[in-house]
Amino acid sequence: MKALLKMTLVCGVVSLAAYTAMAQTQPSVCPPVEGPFDLLQVRPRTGCPLSAVIEITHAQTLADGTHVQTKNKMLVYRDSLGRIRFDNYAPAQQAPSFIQLFDPVEGVQYFIQPQFAVASRSKWTGPPPSRRVGSASPPASKPTVERLESQQMEGLLATGWRTTGTIPAGAEGNDRALTIVSEIWISSDMGITLLEKNSDPRSGDVEKRMTNLERAEPDVALFHVPTDYAIKDQ
Repeated sequence: MKALLKMTLVCGVVSLAAYTAMAQTQPSVCPPVEGPFDLLQVRPRTGCPLSAVIEITHAQTLADGTHVQTKNKMLVYRDSLGRIRFDNYAPAQQAPSFIQLFDPVEGVQYFIQPQFAVASRSKWTGPPPSRRVGSASPPASKPTVERLESQQMEGLLATGWRTTGTIPAGAEGNDRALTIVSEIWISSDMGITLLEKNSDPRSGDVEKRMTNLERAEPDVALFHVPTDYAIKDQ
């Protein structure tokens, strides 16, 4: 009887340990986000950590028919406190050209230049002014907004909007009407923009696509300026 009781207690302890370990490794549940999205592709939300790559492609056709395409990327991290880090890479570079840190806990933001070991610090009161989902820079005529059928992106349900606007002939010296199309796909569950596409005859096509999304806590050191960096207050 004593042996059976001992075995039961041991099994209970093992089960509790397994449950605790599983709970620590499971992604946190993020409450849905409603309303407009910020200009930042990742919102400063608590309890919803992530790491991802944002691939940026810019394609343009010149007047002589030459096609030009550039690609660069950002690495983005968000911890459970809502702090966000963007590592910005220029084309073909292996190290970030600059880093942005947004810290809602301390109410500060940093612009870091790793090549100079310098960080500029300024007050941060929140993300840039919000925009309605699907909005674009307003053309001369009122744009039309179309809600698109939801689809899966990076394992998340994404909701999409397409905005189409027209600049009439002569409005900007153009001899024919110009059509501008903007498309955005968001995850309300995570508070992030998964895909954004903009097509403008004046500047070409730009696509920002989030890939390699991981819902795990990033290294805490990513959200602090290295101790050997000089910090300049703005």
